[in-house]
Amino acid sequence: MGSTIWDAAIVLSKYLEKSKLYAANKEKPIKVLELGSGTGIVGLVIARLMSAKGISGTVVLTDKESVVPLLQKNAVKNVSNGVEVVAQVLDWEVISGIKAIDAKESSEESTKAKVGSIASVESRQFVNMDWDLVILSDCIWVPGLYASLVGTIETLVTLPATQILIAFEKRNFSEEMEFFAKLGKTYRFRDIKPEEQDDNWQSEDIYLFLCQRRS
Repeated sequence: MGSTIWDAAIVLSKYLEKSKLYAANKEKPIKVLELGSGTGIVGLVIARLMSAKGISGTVVLTDKESVVPLLQKNAVKNVSNGVEVVAQVLDWEVISGIKAIDAKESSEESTKAKVGSIASVESRQFVNMDWDLVILSDCIWVPGLYASLVGTIETLVTLPATQILIAFEKRNFSEEMEFFAKLGKTYRFRDIKPEEQDDNWQSEDIYLFLCQRRS
């Protein structure tokens, strides 16, 4: 899955190009974190857009260990002047302390499925970073990972000023709304309307949301 460019990533990238959300604060270097980066296309697009506008900063692409070699290769091949792009391991189960739940496990078992929180040096480095923008593209297609992903976001995004940009392709809408119900306990969010998106690169099956932590 981490070696495929999904349609949601293209729609999200074109939205970023139009919205210039990455350029909201030019007064200081911008810190961008992408969760579940896969090939890294969205993060790499942001880095290129920042570079073109003379905006300095860092874009951190993250995924599971097996995916990071491809991320690193793509980061090297897509250098953006003035913007540091790095690829690092970030496991949602590790940093959130919440184990992914198999579909066969009961809800009671799921509430007890805990692992060591922020157990590695790799995970600790992402905490207290005051991210300007956190991006997730097509990361909510596995319901068993919802608790781990929400826990990861809650651990990493502690400031109301941090913007979270989420894109996903509708597959099972009732399940996907369960993710937003969990996220909505700590974060407020709004959907990004079709007229805000790129005129050509959008789809009725692909949704974009902009989120921020409640004050």
